[in-house]
Amino acid sequence: MNSSFVLPAKAVAFFLLIPIITVAGVKIPKGMTVNEAADVVQASHNIVAWWGKEIVQADVMIEFEGNTIVDGTFTFEAHGPRSRYDRRDGVSIIYDGETAWITPADAQAPKGRFHVLTWPWFIMAPFKMQGDGIELTELETTEIEGKEYGSMLQTFSRGMGDTPDDWYRFYVDLDTLNVDAMAYIVTYGVDFNQANAQPSIIRYFDYTNEGGPRIATRYEFWFWDPEKKTHVGQSPKGVGTVESIRYLEKEDVDFSIPPDAGELALPSRG
Repeated sequence: MNSSFVLPAKAVAFFLLIPIITVAGVKIPKGMTVNEAADVVQASHNIVAWWGKEIVQADVMIEFEGNTIVDGTFTFEAHGPRSRYDRRDGVSIIYDGETAWITPADAQAPKGRFHVLTWPWFIMAPFKMQGDGIELTELETTEIEGKEYGSMLQTFSRGMGDTPDDWYRFYVDLDTLNVDAMAYIVTYGVDFNQANAQPSIIRYFDYTNEGGPRIATRYEFWFWDPEKKTHVGQSPKGVGTVESIRYLEKEDVDFSIPPDAGELALPSRG
């Protein structure tokens, strides 16, 4: 297990040279921009190690309201769009960078295109805070259930992925500088106003840095009240686990589309 990471030189210099304020016992540079803050958070997740990875593979299980909606192995590019979800029942869903496919073509896969794209993104979220087509704004500290968190909003440019109207808000633990939670909306197949009326939040637990990058291995999903900054309900609406994380080379993975595959088109929005 590799528990070490190196802060980028820019982040180290920033912490050393800029006047600081103290929030919840943590020293935060005054005047830090949202992207500089993201640099520091990503460093805490060992983004240096992440940049050395080509392919990520993990066994993922997601349950909502007692029903298993995801159960299988995800394999995806660390720095590209391609991914595949191999279900335990032998069905495979593949995203080739442009569209999604299912094999065999007559298999049932409710929201299959959504699953093959969403769960790799949630796994990689701390490493995908910044990039082309991504805008970070609204850097602030906020109190949730008596604890101070750093917070920043992530939005996307038009044409970015299947659902560019989605937004994510990161909540960063100021003691560990890890992403503790991420509020979000899902506009896949639904109108923006409908999705925006009821945000959700994913809580990240049990981080591991085996192999280098720090990745959460246990999830809770809740409905979220962004005004009150609190969970809605007495128990999570869903839970998830990410197990057996491993890193592969590109030549070890096949993202090609089998001849018996059928396309999973992006659904129209209601």
